[in-house]
Amino acid sequence: MANSLQPGANLPLPSGTEIQIGVSWEPERPGGHEADASAFLLGQGDKVGGDADFVFYNNPSSACGSLQLRQGAGPERQLFRIELNHLPGDVLKIAFCLTLSDGTFAQARGIEIRVLDAARRELMRFSPPTMGMSEAALILGEVYRRNDQWKFRAVGQGFAGGLGPLATHFGVDISEEAPAAPSPPITHVPAATSSPRTNLSAASPAPVSIEKAPATGALPTGSITRHSAAANLDYEILYPGVYALVRVDLPRGRHLKAQSDAMVAMAPTIDVEGKMEGGLLAGLGRLMSGESFFLQTLSATRGPGSVFLAPAAPGDVVALELQPGDGYVIQKDGFLACSEEVQVSTQVQNLARGLFSQEGFFILKAEGRGLIFLESYGAIHEFVLQPGEQKIVDNGHLVAWSQSMRYDLEMGNPGLLASFTSGENIVCRFSGPGRLLIQTRQPRQFGLWLSRLLR
Repeated sequence: MANSLQPGANLPLPSGTEIQIGVSWEPERPGGHEADASAFLLGQGDKVGGDADFVFYNNPSSACGSLQLRQGAGPERQLFRIELNHLPGDVLKIAFCLTLSDGTFAQARGIEIRVLDAARRELMRFSPPTMGMSEAALILGEVYRRNDQWKFRAVGQGFAGGLGPLATHFGVDISEEAPAAPSPPITHVPAATSSPRTNLSAASPAPVSIEKAPATGALPTGSITRHSAAANLDYEILYPGVYALVRVDLPRGRHLKAQSDAMVAMAPTIDVEGKMEGGLLAGLGRLMSGESFFLQTLSATRGPGSVFLAPAAPGDVVALELQPGDGYVIQKDGFLACSEEVQVSTQVQNLARGLFSQEGFFILKAEGRGLIFLESYGAIHEFVLQPGEQKIVDNGHLVAWSQSMRYDLEMGNPGLLASFTSGENIVCRFSGPGRLLIQTRQPRQFGLWLSRLLR
């Protein structure tokens, strides 16, 4: 059973390479104000070695890549992932904090910090008392190094002034003017002797901005980092809609498979090579189904790093979690990337479906446990069909469907004349249960519209 700590109590952490720190609170916006978790990698004197050691919503990963912030999965609203064995030697402590944009923590309840192992098993938890608290910043707990052993200590100490003064207290140079606030003493464990890091703040021409990035603009995101439990990977779909861009964070030693031209950018720790996934016949099958003969394999061989991927055509991207026995059939040009555990293969359709479905005789299948990214032309819409429920779809608008679903081809309207005049010739009738993904546009329609426009 997990330990419930009291303020000031500490417990040793397991010797494994990864732990997770989950932060939760209620309500989502205490007193109508935004709440955010942050962390500071601290060295001698409880100061950051540089502004990149301040991990928060505008900087979700430390410079070393060993501390990452993402959207929570489960009871946590926000979650930190830490690779303890890969932290720089001069990081002596990590302080985990929660701040409000305004108001005080007296307006919040259920604040809790949980320590989890790599398998998300709870090791310990701490719930600081906040009744009557007048501060807008809260130091929840610390992960610190003592005699080559990492430990967690519950703190629960309020800090006046919010995120700006808190960051300044830890040595971060921020661009926002913040009134000076008296800061209470912070209890800390005396650190082992270590050479201090160079203060990058003094050399950096641009201080950290604690203003949240806009949803649109020169540096838009409009997205959040999500965690795939099936693949144990963090990812983000930036600029969702017409010009989607996918970011996948690969821990050291992990791989990602993608279309041969999908990679847009990657960290210098990533290696890329083309592989004939599944052998010659599988490569030929993908080629016949409209996909690339070779797949890119992106490997984090020299350390953790991010990979950025984009579809070939203007359109959306969707991420699907795959479980064993829950595979998908994918239309041509619909596959973008998948985690290493997913098997991407081809299957041959019967003669009628191959001739009339517009998908051809070869179609893709994705099976196994992991994460897969699909691309579309236009936006992606999902139908979830119950057992026996049916849906008729124009075959040019298909993206993917559960392989357990059955579908039949039929005329869009009874009679040849009605089908011709209505513009709906061959359609697909799907029967549930399963998920059905469609795209709001189709390239053939756009090509016909463009050819008429250019006449």
